[in-house]
Amino acid sequence: MLLTVVLIAVGVLWFLATCQGAWSLVSGLRFYRYVQRHLADGNGSPCFAPPAAVILPCCGLDERLSDTVKAVLRQDYPDYEVIFAFESSEDPAFTAVGRWASAQSVVRWRRVVAGPAESCSQKIQNLLAGLASVSADRETLAFLDSDAIPPRGWLTGLVRPLGDPTIGATTGFRWYTTNGTLAGGVRSAWNAASVTFLHDEKLAFCWGGSTAVRRGTFDRLDIAARWRRALSDDYQVTRAVRDAGLRIHFVPRCLLPSPEETTLRGFFTFARRQLVITRVCAPKVWRTGLGLACNFIVGATAVAATAVWAYFDGRHSLMIGALAAWGVILALAGLKSILRQMAVRKVLRPPDVSRADFLFDVIGVGFIGVLHLVLLLSSARSRRLAWRNRLYEMVSPDETLVLGRTEPAGPARAPQPMVGLT
Repeated sequence: MLLTVVLIAVGVLWFLATCQGAWSLVSGLRFYRYVQRHLADGNGSPCFAPPAAVILPCCGLDERLSDTVKAVLRQDYPDYEVIFAFESSEDPAFTAVGRWASAQSVVRWRRVVAGPAESCSQKIQNLLAGLASVSADRETLAFLDSDAIPPRGWLTGLVRPLGDPTIGATTGFRWYTTNGTLAGGVRSAWNAASVTFLHDEKLAFCWGGSTAVRRGTFDRLDIAARWRRALSDDYQVTRAVRDAGLRIHFVPRCLLPSPEETTLRGFFTFARRQLVITRVCAPKVWRTGLGLACNFIVGATAVAATAVWAYFDGRHSLMIGALAAWGVILALAGLKSILRQMAVRKVLRPPDVSRADFLFDVIGVGFIGVLHLVLLLSSARSRRLAWRNRLYEMVSPDETLVLGRTEPAGPARAPQPMVGLT
């Protein structure tokens, strides 16, 4: 009798995990078709290209900052300016950016100094200083992270869809390459899980490292005011656009490669920070992610444990059935990963996307599921986090305490919303 009850419970867990996997696979197929369709139709009206300003907040010499500076100043766009924003002119990047940008004589650019942040993240402090310096004739605002390298059509791709008045913001996303290391592969696969949600406008979010908003929309939604006491710039843009009933439009062409190296410790710190921000700024999203991770892991673990027990108890038919059920769960998740990798390869080319990216994302799907759960649980309590050598405490999505500086460390990553599992 007890065995029957246990097997029924395992069957229920398998069914729930399989339903989640099937839903996830359908989402992956829709993402693939979305990318295919948008690459074919050019992503918006080619006639919409108003004067634009690109704001790029800087903090320290990122590994490939020189490539970012050169790329943003070589955009295939008729009229734009670039504003580099720093906390201080003592930042080593201040002089370096000036030197690199001076070699590009075509595009108008300038540097601004924001001063230290007192009630928001330093990134937002820099963004606000950049906003104050935007020329009066600029009709569109675009934001770029200092460690993201945009292709020549990046700005055009972000701005064109804004000709549709129902679109409040456009966004790209970051694609981490593995760089041939274990830490890079784990980071790549973990980050890839969020990409597949962007095709769905109910789930889409703005990533501050590659986002554009019409200036009139930005001012009407009073996004600058939302930023003044916040830690996460992109969550505030996402909330403002959604509160106004406007759409967030993902632009596949604006998927930006990030090839910088990392360590396992550095990745864990980065990922946990992202999830702490998500828990504070979007608790429903965080709880949904936790539920999905638990459902996937508990279902797969229960079926695998049943197979192991059946083997040692001599129940070979049950063992084979349990192994098959376990394989179904992993196969559904793996197929979605394959679709995601196929879609990304329509946008990026080697070395920005590699065979190692594929292997970590597809073969490592079970491990990444466990990692999601561990990271979500690790972010369940604390509201304190370190970012770019500063320590913050998130009181709420709209209030941040700047607690001070930490010891200098390696380059950190900008917060980005994380949605869920594979």
